[in-house]
Amino acid sequence: MDFKDNRQIVLLGGGGEKFVIRPGQGMKQVSGLGVVDTDRFSAVRPGSTTTIAGKNFVLLDASLLDILGCMRRGAQIILPKDSAHIILGCCIGPGNSVLEVGTGSGGLTLVLAHAVGDSGRIVSYESNPKHAKVARANIELGGTAARVELREADAGTCTESGVYDAAVIDMPEPWTILDAITEALKPGSYVCAYLPTMNQAERVIKAMRERDYSETHVLENIQRELVVGDGGTRPSFDMLGHTGYLCFGRKVRV
Repeated sequence: MDFKDNRQIVLLGGGGEKFVIRPGQGMKQVSGLGVVDTDRFSAVRPGSTTTIAGKNFVLLDASLLDILGCMRRGAQIILPKDSAHIILGCCIGPGNSVLEVGTGSGGLTLVLAHAVGDSGRIVSYESNPKHAKVARANIELGGTAARVELREADAGTCTESGVYDAAVIDMPEPWTILDAITEALKPGSYVCAYLPTMNQAERVIKAMRERDYSETHVLENIQRELVVGDGGTRPSFDMLGHTGYLCFGRKVRV
């Protein structure tokens, strides 16, 4: 099997460097690598090797983690340790329609689009034009543009009713739009608000309870990598500590 279907591929260097491209797109500027003729990779097989600018690379199908690691950053993205739990905590799966508030750079958008598959849909609101521009490019890079509708607007303008299976909110004051979000959700759907401080987490949970949400709770994911060496194994000095609080609730009424 080769790359002829124009899926994204990753060029993996010996030192761990990665570059994600799409074959068959002609001459493209690749940040950190220069101008690359992507057509040359259209008929090669995964596991093949190539040399660019004197550097050797292995060519592989790009994973979601490859794409997230290589995507352009504007606003800070929700990291995999949190986005993976959001998927499970909101019961997001193939065929679901998901409402996202605060696209940012599009990191979580790509994860959501990956989870819902070709039969699903992501509607994402982003009111900052600069963030929206970066997100559009990253959504294209991820190959998920057909699944994502990016609305450059305030989510408070959403007037849909009972159409979404889940909602994820990444904005400083989610309680201000919770009425619109609640109306847009189907009964039984989950909401997750991603917030940096305990005060914000407390306020949004209270707002959910005022609207008769069930299963309200807050959690924080702390991740610590272990460094495995020939002489011993120890925790990494660069621990990934607090990133944000995941605030969950479930709409139970029509």
